[in-house]
Amino acid sequence: MVSEAQKQAKKNYEKANPDKAYYWKRKSEAGGFIRPSSKTRLYQLIKSNIDIRDTYISDLKEFKIELDKRLKELQG
Repeated sequence: MVSEAQKQAKKNYEKANPDKAYYWKRKSEAGGFIRPSSKTRLYQLIKSNIDIRDTYISDLKEFKIELDKRLKELQG
């Protein structure tokens, strides 16, 4: 459990460092799609619905292609 002091410290940090907070939030969102927790609805849908599972696999493959392109752009 997170204490109120920890919550406030996080809030203060995010207020003082909005760019980093934004970056970490977006990274977390992407990670949540790529590696959904077993407690999430996304995980359950992927596990139980073959159509969604096939779409999910296709989406991951598309992301991999886009990630590879982006890495090449950034690394020169």
